[in-house]
Amino acid sequence: MKTVFIAGISGSIGKQALEVLNKDWFIDNFKIVGGSVYSNWEMLKDVIDKYYLKAVALVKESFEVPSTYHGCMIFKGETSVEKAIEYCNADISIIATSGFSGLRHTLKSLEVSKRICLANKESIVSGGNFILNNAYKKEKELIPIDSEHSAIFQLLLGESSKPEKIIITASGGALRDEPIDQLEHAPIDKVLKHPVWSMGKRITIDSATMVNKGLEVIEAFHLFRTKNITVAINRESRIHSMVQFTDGVIKMHYGLADMRIPIAFSLSYPQRKYYFDKPDFFSEKIDFHKVDFKRYPALKLALDILGIEFLQNAYNAADEVAVNSYLKGEIIFGDIYRIIYSTVNEIQQTFSYENESLKFTSLDDILKVDKLSREIAKKYVLEVKK
Repeated sequence: MKTVFIAGISGSIGKQALEVLNKDWFIDNFKIVGGSVYSNWEMLKDVIDKYYLKAVALVKESFEVPSTYHGCMIFKGETSVEKAIEYCNADISIIATSGFSGLRHTLKSLEVSKRICLANKESIVSGGNFILNNAYKKEKELIPIDSEHSAIFQLLLGESSKPEKIIITASGGALRDEPIDQLEHAPIDKVLKHPVWSMGKRITIDSATMVNKGLEVIEAFHLFRTKNITVAINRESRIHSMVQFTDGVIKMHYGLADMRIPIAFSLSYPQRKYYFDKPDFFSEKIDFHKVDFKRYPALKLALDILGIEFLQNAYNAADEVAVNSYLKGEIIFGDIYRIIYSTVNEIQQTFSYENESLKFTSLDDILKVDKLSREIAKKYVLEVKK
């Protein structure tokens, strides 16, 4: 029986991972030994009681939370997740933490786990090839969980030829049918109503701006080693990605829009052990549309900076700052892209032209660019608020 640690167990991916692990074959083959939350102690207590966990992490420091609970070690504070990952020493780590903080969790999991099921795209977006190089050197398995990257991963199984092109699909987000001239002041309640997926607030907003798709394009570039990536709108989210080869053949990954499917595959790979509802292929219409970059300028920016690691880092950092400010009501929807663009532009000017080929060789390099980018983004938020 393989042991599992879930970083971000109270989030959307973490909760769905628990559902998968409670199904049939998975119950008999995996044991959850640890997990982490940011501040949801009540949920963490329930998980400890149900699964008899070895250790957990609570990122938000709390003097009311004990250091042990029913035999489970409880780490608290900023570095608690890394400590819990190390203490549990699980065979598999599911990194479902949201945002840049997941980078440290991924790095720590690479030290202790044989397989890393990665849902935290920021680890690769912000760190470039640093994470992948670490996984390669340590001979670890890194299996993507994002539906698009899981799809590409599966489409390439058994292929000895490199794809000529990768086509990542997108739903278009909550504002896909809104007139472009009304996007500037889009209200939060409308932005958070995704037409297909059920996700956390940040990723739902990122879907509306298509920053999320920009992050996925960057992640795909590093995972699958090609710059020839395009995005197509598939409103139904039945086709999760496609790969095209030199002979014109296009392979498509078709399936229901449910994250439990790629989560399960990342755990059971190379086998398929998850039983789920089947789509009614004959009653569904599958169509594709080109992306309108006037509606989604943030996606165009991601494509423009593809492969420039410190600009990719800035892109993610600025988005995290901007989305947080939008959720607080400090800026309007249209400001999100402007803050990202201004931050990326200033970071580019900060470094010399020769450094455009800069590759991150240490965590300190990654943290330095991330910190500077956040400071710049916050500066632009303050300017907007004035």
